[in-house]
Amino acid sequence: MRKKQLDEKKNAVSIDKKSGSLAYNRFEMQISQALHMAIELYPNLNYLLVLDHYDDITLFDDDVLPETVSYYQMKTSEDSISIDTAISEDWIAKLYEQLSNPEWFVKELGLITNCPLRVSVNFKDVDGKRHTEKKTYIAERTSFESFNPRMVEKIKGDIAKKNGISVENVDLSKFFHIRTTLSISRHRDIVEQEMSSFLQKQYPRITVESAKTVFGAMMELLTRCQSHEALDKNALFTEVRKKKGVSKSDFSRIIEESMYIDVPPFQEIDTCMGYSNDEKMKAALEYTKLLSDVQRKEESFSALYRQIRCACKEKSREDEEPARGYCDRIYNTLPIKNPIYSKTYIDILVVSILINEWRMAV
Repeated sequence: MRKKQLDEKKNAVSIDKKSGSLAYNRFEMQISQALHMAIELYPNLNYLLVLDHYDDITLFDDDVLPETVSYYQMKTSEDSISIDTAISEDWIAKLYEQLSNPEWFVKELGLITNCPLRVSVNFKDVDGKRHTEKKTYIAERTSFESFNPRMVEKIKGDIAKKNGISVENVDLSKFFHIRTTLSISRHRDIVEQEMSSFLQKQYPRITVESAKTVFGAMMELLTRCQSHEALDKNALFTEVRKKKGVSKSDFSRIIEESMYIDVPPFQEIDTCMGYSNDEKMKAALEYTKLLSDVQRKEESFSALYRQIRCACKEKSREDEEPARGYCDRIYNTLPIKNPIYSKTYIDILVVSILINEWRMAV
């Protein structure tokens, strides 16, 4: 008897651990979905994605002065999700409440799932016979208005009741079921591959290491936004954007920094600078230090990089200008010389930026 109780307790603990693991993975999946959207929308929209504030994921059409917004709830299942569950759990009614915010024009209200959406309707025909119509939606996008008319009326009735409005005033034209390509078990791997393909298409000469750096940095940024302590529901948009938002410009900055800080082989640096034997030893030492700093990503290095990158943008290299001469010119523009970094170190950083600019341009 005691052995049976111990076995039951052991099985219960095992189930709890599995449930907790799945719940955490689903929580992470929202981050992967946000990155999936950031990649997909990158070419066409100056977006801002906000995590876990207005809704699971909120998409604005601009990161400073937005005019339109879309709200998304993300739900996951190993099998499928029923529209009746979405109704009983108030997912749809809560999404509809977003229409009451007059600050922005609502473009879309989306229920994102990783699985098919089941819609089942029971009804009687003219002879009183009972029938059940079942349909499973697996398309990438499905308008709620395309559901069985009886289900449309059921959804409208539920929204009307829970929001205190008449059924006639309920508008489902903005509601969509969105089937994501991500899966619970492999969402991170899938979105990392999407990131790699996107970057390879945008920048054919990008290195594998740089692509991994961009992916890691974006996942870290999105995770930080999602896990940031909850803000007051009436918090100013500027505060929400700062603490819970990731914009296209953030994405662009991470891509640029990751690519330009991708340190080329020392041989390429040496070829550009034409070091003497004595200079080469010192340069190799500073090169090793630069590689280490890039890995550690300390704030002092990041500040130096931004300063050098800004100087390079303002004063581009002239035709036929020797690399050494250009390095000297950039170094002389720096108003404050950080004592941590030598002139040789800064030269190597400047040349690294030059080489990576060439890689991107080819």
